[in-house]
Amino acid sequence: MANIFNYVDKYGKYSFKEKKFNELDNIVFSFITYLDFTDTSINDSNHTLEEIGIEYLKKYKLKEIKKYGYSEKDAYKLLTKVIDTKRYKDIILEDYIYNIEGMQFSALTFKINNKLIYIAFEGTDQLITGWRESFNLIASFKVLSHYEAIKYLKSHIKLFGPKVIIGGHSKGGNLALVSSLNINILKKLKIKKIYNNDGPGLNKKDYKSLKYKFIKRKVINILPKNSIFGVLLNSDKKKVVKTSSIPFFSHTMSTWNIDDDKFSLTTLSKKHEKLHYKTDKWLNEHDDNEIKIMISNIFDAIDKCEISDTMTLIKLKNIMKLVKELKNIDESTKSLTIDFLKTLI
Repeated sequence: MANIFNYVDKYGKYSFKEKKFNELDNIVFSFITYLDFTDTSINDSNHTLEEIGIEYLKKYKLKEIKKYGYSEKDAYKLLTKVIDTKRYKDIILEDYIYNIEGMQFSALTFKINNKLIYIAFEGTDQLITGWRESFNLIASFKVLSHYEAIKYLKSHIKLFGPKVIIGGHSKGGNLALVSSLNINILKKLKIKKIYNNDGPGLNKKDYKSLKYKFIKRKVINILPKNSIFGVLLNSDKKKVVKTSSIPFFSHTMSTWNIDDDKFSLTTLSKKHEKLHYKTDKWLNEHDDNEIKIMISNIFDAIDKCEISDTMTLIKLKNIMKLVKELKNIDESTKSLTIDFLKTLI
């Protein structure tokens, strides 16, 4: 089955004038943002994707990038392709931010042409540190990364500037959603679309708010049929995508199936519908402070078991250790955590 690499191979020869921006271009930009461009000349002046891509590939080899996770590895492979394409190579990269002081936050603006920009927020991958931050999103509105994303969006949407598309994968998708929610109405009018690619949705208060109703029609939630993050919290207008991977790896965008220049659609699996229901029920039974404490307890237990990534997490001996560590948390949280682990496996 075809994936995002096949899309770039087939349609990379067309400019955005010849073939308009679509949902798969959103995936390309969300992927590229996973790469750390800190040691390049990206912010010296406005450089093209081709120029920064060549500089980055000279500095780093794939084997160095693999250790950071699947999305980084696939982003690296994608970069080697897009810098040679008519469609992407001349896109201007602007205002790159990478901040790991008390948070993990990265953003990048892709100037497609004078009439359109794409603002991308980096997500999280298979590392447990990233998962901790992603789960903290469901306990706290807003976390530090939310404030950084709102600030970035406010300064990069110009009332007399180009139209804006905003997106990201995993946590990045949630940042795209929450930041779009929290800017003034005039700047919201400049937004064409908001892509939340398998990221958590909104808490009930924000989901039912007038400010969400104002942008609701622009929001597109894309998630694989075995989604874990995309079923957290509240969202609508979901596009559920077929995946060529076993459920555990389906969070990675390169496993999402496409049919020519669009996603191949399906419905959410029964297991993940059930997980969504149980998570929602659990959230409704506890207040924000209780949720924050319980999520902290779960990840402290994971740290005690010396589990650093999800590949380590799903080993049976580590699951047994973790269940033992969870003995002191309340029964509903323990039950949900065990269900979550079962769904992963």
